[in-house]
Amino acid sequence: MMRETFKPAASKKKPISSRVVKKDTSSLSTRLQQAEDLVKERLMLHQPVPDQHFPRGLVLSVMKRLVDERLGAMEYSPACSAVATDLSESIKEAVKSLSSGRYKLICCVAIGQLHNSAVSCSSRSIWNPDTDTFTEYLFKNQHLFTLCVLFAVYQE
Repeated sequence: MMRETFKPAASKKKPISSRVVKKDTSSLSTRLQQAEDLVKERLMLHQPVPDQHFPRGLVLSVMKRLVDERLGAMEYSPACSAVATDLSESIKEAVKSLSSGRYKLICCVAIGQLHNSAVSCSSRSIWNPDTDTFTEYLFKNQHLFTLCVLFAVYQE
């Protein structure tokens, strides 16, 4: 007596070994090429020392002109905080055109009442004395004082 063994019906799928799996290599190669280009660009742009030093004298004259025009005969009021913000942005925008794009600019403007008041300001940062610098201007009239400090930090 012979036993019959059960055989499953034939599958219509091809065996795994004969299947062709296509990978989208074009997008991978494009991304690799873009990454290589970015690395090359950054290496070419790396410049540890600026071509030109930051023009401190010119920046000081710009700061002085902007502050004197804006605050010449102004009296101290609570609205001075908005004036300080606007003045800070104006100084930064004016100085951006004078220096190379590698300098990051930070501008601080403090306005205070000039009536029996005292103010002490300080700042700390990581600093490279060969490339980084600052410029400051102190303005006074009969009613208020203004301290403007512009930091120029060189980005390699």
